[in-house]
Amino acid sequence: MNKKYIVIIAAAIIAIISFGYACSSYKNYYKIMAVTGATPLAVKQDLTKDVSLEVSGNTKRVYKFDEESLNAFASVYLRTMEVAPDGTFEGTYRYTGVPVINILEGIAPEKPEDAAFDRPLDMVVTFISSSGKQSHFSYGELTMTDDTRPVILAYSRKELSASKATPEKPYTLNKHKDDVTGLRLICPGDKDTARYLDDVKKIVLRDVDVDNSILPEMLKGFKCYAHSVRTIYKKKIRPLELKGTEAASVENWLRTGHGQGYKGISSAEGFKLRSVLRKNFPGAGENNYFLFVACDGYRSLFSGREIFSTDAGKDMMIMKQFDGANVRGGTSIAPVRDYYVDREIWGLTHIVMIDKVNDVK
Repeated sequence: MNKKYIVIIAAAIIAIISFGYACSSYKNYYKIMAVTGATPLAVKQDLTKDVSLEVSGNTKRVYKFDEESLNAFASVYLRTMEVAPDGTFEGTYRYTGVPVINILEGIAPEKPEDAAFDRPLDMVVTFISSSGKQSHFSYGELTMTDDTRPVILAYSRKELSASKATPEKPYTLNKHKDDVTGLRLICPGDKDTARYLDDVKKIVLRDVDVDNSILPEMLKGFKCYAHSVRTIYKKKIRPLELKGTEAASVENWLRTGHGQGYKGISSAEGFKLRSVLRKNFPGAGENNYFLFVACDGYRSLFSGREIFSTDAGKDMMIMKQFDGANVRGGTSIAPVRDYYVDREIWGLTHIVMIDKVNDVK
């Protein structure tokens, strides 16, 4: 065949293939445009930076992650409105990152043999940045709560500017103009950025420092009743006072457990946890931590942040009535907005207030 015709045929084949690919791409783009009506912002974005993350402490081993392993986790794309602890507006942003729960679900906790409680619900989770700054959470607020405003490790940040901004009159209210460095800890459920942290390198799981000698020992399968509840703060032990605190109630409380699954749809009555803690621990607030202990030694740790500054904290209660009857075991703490009910304490005997969690040394 004449070389001239061979070249023409080859060119035609290439043109047909290119046209088909262009049509396919156009169709995909058109589908996106049909949904959004504009150039989409929420497109898939992988982690391409050279990052590292280590998880250690009360764990079966030291877990290490790089950008490839972090990309294997399901990511989220969410918007924040950020306010500094002093009330200064810091801007609006879109972040892409990995929910911390996705990472912790693959971490096997392991406590020392002499630990007062063998489950992780009384542990603190500490995030440490490359600069040494640290941020603390209760294990439960990262793993037992719902997914509406997840704590994430973000690897991408984009400014959300006002749509009417122009090059002549640019939007100037966003503090951050650049992308994140490494992994940025984002806490969308918090009222401010006090616990946000840049360039996170480590996560450490550990127990809080409390005097276990004055608390009930762990007795699995032990059926007990708590006739009273005591508060502990700086070695001072006092009876819990409910008089004068705000009443609380909930209906259609859908309850499911991490281990046993569905538990029913219930109602409950009691007293608002925020009100009870402020009554019994004058000055209690966001920087404190609260350990709740049952007569059988079961424990749950809550941060002051989740109790006093999140939407879920508004509905937490000290429960006295459950489905129209007295609470099993006497008294319970009920974080009714949690996804799992595992942080409930039946037969509550002690509430310990911890001034603050010390940094990891």
